[in-house]
Amino acid sequence: MKKRIQNVFVGMLLSSLFACNFIGNKTEEIKLYPVKSGENYQYIDQEGKIVINPQFSEASLFRNGLAMVRTFGENPKWGFIGEDGKFVINAIYENATVFSEDLAWVVSKNSEPLAIDTKGQVKITLKDAESVRIFRGGLAAYDVLDVSGTKWGFVDKEGKVKINPQFAGCGNFSDGKCAVQNKEGKWGYIDKDGKIIINYQFDYALDFNNGKAVVTSGEKAGVIDETGKYFINPQFTDIKIDNDIFMVEQDGKWGWCDNQGKISINPQFDDAYCFFNNDLAAVRSGENWAYVDKEGKISINPQFENALPFSGNLALVYSSEKVGFINQEGKYVINPQFDGVSNDLYHFLVNASTTYESVQTDFFNMSAITNRLKLSAPEGLSLNSKISALLNKFALNDDYFNKYSQEHAITSEIIGNEVNLDFYVIGDFFIDVPDGWYSKRVIDNNADIGGFGYKLSLSGRGYGKAKELREAIEKTLVGFTKDQNNSSNLMSAYTNSTKDYVIYLLNNDNTVFVSIKKSVIDQNFSFINDYLGVSDTEPIGYPHDFSD
Repeated sequence: MKKRIQNVFVGMLLSSLFACNFIGNKTEEIKLYPVKSGENYQYIDQEGKIVINPQFSEASLFRNGLAMVRTFGENPKWGFIGEDGKFVINAIYENATVFSEDLAWVVSKNSEPLAIDTKGQVKITLKDAESVRIFRGGLAAYDVLDVSGTKWGFVDKEGKVKINPQFAGCGNFSDGKCAVQNKEGKWGYIDKDGKIIINYQFDYALDFNNGKAVVTSGEKAGVIDETGKYFINPQFTDIKIDNDIFMVEQDGKWGWCDNQGKISINPQFDDAYCFFNNDLAAVRSGENWAYVDKEGKISINPQFENALPFSGNLALVYSSEKVGFINQEGKYVINPQFDGVSNDLYHFLVNASTTYESVQTDFFNMSAITNRLKLSAPEGLSLNSKISALLNKFALNDDYFNKYSQEHAITSEIIGNEVNLDFYVIGDFFIDVPDGWYSKRVIDNNADIGGFGYKLSLSGRGYGKAKELREAIEKTLVGFTKDQNNSSNLMSAYTNSTKDYVIYLLNNDNTVFVSIKKSVIDQNFSFINDYLGVSDTEPIGYPHDFSD
């Protein structure tokens, strides 16, 4: 168990690159701590008293007077509570961010990101965004996807695009500047108008903090000022801004230096967290964590399985596989008794940030797919077309077709990076002709096309939405009647008024099959089983895979 707890914290630390670079207000006092009791999160005060009872599967710190919490159940949802534990914004969201600058981003099922205020009112809708981050300095970074890849831009608090998506990567605005990456992989900085103010030149660049920013060049980290000039040359494996000093890594050990790069505490610790304007910093040598003062002297002896930075007069520590809180004398104010703390509390203590900084859209563009399917004239053909029309349209020859199958894959394409569309033609297009002592199969240009097939394979946000897509396709079938007797939850059959034109839809979890067939159908739709290649004993609608 001890090793597992340590591994969890190691994983969190690795996910917080250059952790001490301030992203939020680290000096903000924490009044209520989200801690874990069994499988439930609760909130305690600075004396360890339970203020909000254990009841949540996840929980954040309070920001703008609200905390983000997640319910339990088969379909847990996110909502926001006040300090009395009551929901101010009901738990109805699939995903959400914490509040920042009075706005939070939320995502409902099959919906784009929305920015809401502290009353839950929608203020912004980002329909085209793939993901979006919380507001920093009045701007929120978001990305879009086009044929050239992912591009980042920024939207303001009115929902207006302030800086068009154009960057391969970006940080967040701080001190009026933001780190951005060009398509060649180099980083520079822009102002709030999107103008480059520090040229692309770094291998990586982090947010500015009080006029300074950590950058890397040639696998070494240094610190620049607001003009882009180094005042600590790239010389360390890693650097973390710690107010007016810097935590640095050399040869796998951590220590501190001043703003000239002069070592003030020798790199000697296996791991460490920043002082964050406190008198003590948590450090690890060997297995145990301790606290040192700004001269590097041990102030609280090594004894903890893990120890986090002080926030006010309290520091969170792990001991005997439990979480407790100590004061700056190393004495327990709240005895170790909790099973864990929320990831959000951890990230705030370690890097003044949040686990819940961004959301991804859940919007799956059904209309883009239904508009692509021209079911009245599949790929510009019709059920009265001869195979010669298909050969000419797609510039195909005999060798393209399987001579012993009635299903022939013609084209394949990607729609919106989430749907793979395969187009098939159905029919026996070959005849046997004499060839010396034997015969050979050649294509008959006058052969009728027996039908068409589309296979829509879903991934990404489309994963699990095949039934909804099938229903969306059904809504486009104007002039067709659904045969209720031969339809089911997985399969739908539609006929036109003369019953010689059939559209058949079938889905499993992540695939939708659409067939278009000219046929005189009987009451039992027996042609469907013939078409799908299944036996009479198998149910109508068996999910055939259109294999080549």
